[in-house]
Amino acid sequence: MSTPDSFSESESGADCTHQRRLLIVDDDLATRMVARVALSKAGFGVTEASDGFTALSWLGSHGFDAILLDARMPGMDGFETCRRMREQLSGDTLPIIMATGQDDDESIDAAFECGATDFVAKPLNWRIITRRLNSLIGASIVKKHLKSRSHQISSMLKTSYESMLLLDSAGTIHGSHQIERLPATLRNQLTVGKNLVDVLRAPDFEPMLSAWSHAEKTGECENFIVEFRQDESLQTFQGRFVPGVESEWLCLLQDQTAAFDCQRQALDMVHRDPTTGILNEKGLSVELGTRLREDRKSNRKTALLRFSTSDWKELEPTLGRDGLARAAQVVVERLEIGLSSYFSALAVETRCPDYLVARLSDSEYVIVLSGLENTSFIEDLTTLILRRLSTIIEIGEQICNVDWIVGVADTKEASATIDGLLSATAYAIYSDLCSSHGYRIQRYNADLKEKVIHGIEIERLLRRDIVDGCLQVHYQPKFDLTSLSLIGMEALIRWNNDELGFVSPAQFIPIAEKSGLIISLSHLVVEKVFDQIAEWRDSGYKTVPVSINISGIHLNTRSIVEELRAGIQQRRIPPELVELEVTESIMLDGFGKAFKNLRDLRDLGVRVAIDDFGTGYSSLSYLKKLPADCLKIDRSFVQAITTDPSSEAIARAIITVGHDVDLHVIAEGIETIEQLNKLRELGCDSVQGFFTGRPVCSSDFIPFFEGARLAS
Repeated sequence: MSTPDSFSESESGADCTHQRRLLIVDDDLATRMVARVALSKAGFGVTEASDGFTALSWLGSHGFDAILLDARMPGMDGFETCRRMREQLSGDTLPIIMATGQDDDESIDAAFECGATDFVAKPLNWRIITRRLNSLIGASIVKKHLKSRSHQISSMLKTSYESMLLLDSAGTIHGSHQIERLPATLRNQLTVGKNLVDVLRAPDFEPMLSAWSHAEKTGECENFIVEFRQDESLQTFQGRFVPGVESEWLCLLQDQTAAFDCQRQALDMVHRDPTTGILNEKGLSVELGTRLREDRKSNRKTALLRFSTSDWKELEPTLGRDGLARAAQVVVERLEIGLSSYFSALAVETRCPDYLVARLSDSEYVIVLSGLENTSFIEDLTTLILRRLSTIIEIGEQICNVDWIVGVADTKEASATIDGLLSATAYAIYSDLCSSHGYRIQRYNADLKEKVIHGIEIERLLRRDIVDGCLQVHYQPKFDLTSLSLIGMEALIRWNNDELGFVSPAQFIPIAEKSGLIISLSHLVVEKVFDQIAEWRDSGYKTVPVSINISGIHLNTRSIVEELRAGIQQRRIPPELVELEVTESIMLDGFGKAFKNLRDLRDLGVRVAIDDFGTGYSSLSYLKKLPADCLKIDRSFVQAITTDPSSEAIARAIITVGHDVDLHVIAEGIETIEQLNKLRELGCDSVQGFFTGRPVCSSDFIPFFEGARLAS
């Protein structure tokens, strides 16, 4: 081991006669390589070990001045290795520094329990580690090798980077060195003759006093960190009480303000959103975990309000990155003002919960409410905040509208864990249901979770069956109202899954649209319909137009025109036998991609029908501009056409205006002879519905080609 003369070594090792020997124990080769370079440059002689067994072997055959030991290693971990080292050293106070994870309190406690002298947090700061090693080695050498008190202190102080106090067993200060390095607030109190216990009674010094009390009882080295304010700035000192000889103690103090400020800044960078300054997902997890533990102890509840929007990515082209950042700051301001105004309006005797705002992602924000005795107010609070968020955002000359969905969960209904609460709000948002007040707020409960899980299962099986081509197309006939002859049919997708049985289109089509499967589903329908048209033609059956429902999502793709053109040409299908049914909302954006695609398809010869006409915008003035051939009167008007004068008037208006702009008019949902006769009386061109023919598979449709029709 090092002799007393080693206390005269400089940190860089330039003037040292005895190089300090250091054992690095870490299973990560890269860490060991960096450690060797950094510590060799600081004057240490470095020996490496990749595991605990090798380290114990080196310790038995070589002398070291200190050991830097990784806590987490496969096989024998750092804690067990440290315990065995202490057994092998038989009371030797060789410094062992344990490297632990950031904020890993359990590992830090375990490190000291197994005999570690000190700890450092990852990622490692080699400058700080070098100073700690020099200080610990110096203190260890003082205890083991210096025989007289004067020689101990004079030798050690030559190279120490720390301020030092010499204490007796009662804590009275008998000497000091480099005390001028300490701030005046502390320095003026730590004078010779004073008792340390009396000096440290101030609240700021409680950690130091606690460490001294523990050191007195155990006779072992005790570490502490003291934070106090001087001239409005926060000062941070790290220190340790080191047992000397003849019942004396050394108190070593070092200013770590700069180092701890760097660590705080690093933590802020990791835990805070740089745009808004509020907690990010990682910071939220840490804070939420703390609050959940506190609420479990006090038997209170925690609630999570998760605000999500799908509009955020659409703002960037208009606002740019700087404008998007300002919009995010506006959102946070509104969240915080909404919380503040709601709780400030509560009665004085009402307990205000602890709350915080965090940002999960660009388009998701979270409010945490903790310490709750009840959660009955949450819907009112959420509605108030949602009203604020739904107000337009003005960034420069740009005006932005953002629609929000809110998922609400609390520890009464959801699991009282970080992941449990976040998952519950995700379930609520995914359900995409609307609540009262016209705002999109959904509160998590077990039934909602079941519905969402069922929807996810439908999506999974639908994705698989689309790939396998398992869905079927049924066909519903359309009849001319004058001759009651077959003039066309509508292709309708049907899904009979092996596990779920029959699944209604009303259930799986919205899921397909939301999950992005609708284009694949549309491709499947188009291919099956085109194949069926070609098959019927080749079999000699009557050729009539087949209408296909096309989603607005598919209609907005760049490739749809070429896809349909290729499918038609490949099978030699006359384009006029293909009719696309689209909702009227798609037709309103006259400058959109969908509108242009419809014009191109119509120029190709494909027919276009406006489905469910009368239920949406229903502006008859734009009909002349639309690339359309047919209007379909929605079934809701047809069902009441014989009993409700308003429905009859609407149907008459649609038929009249449709004919005025040369559009074919067809009514869907015919279920009675009275409805059929009323539509014939109003001059409707054709009909379809259960009364005239239900949707059937392709083989069962053949009788309609052979003349099956209603009797006049």
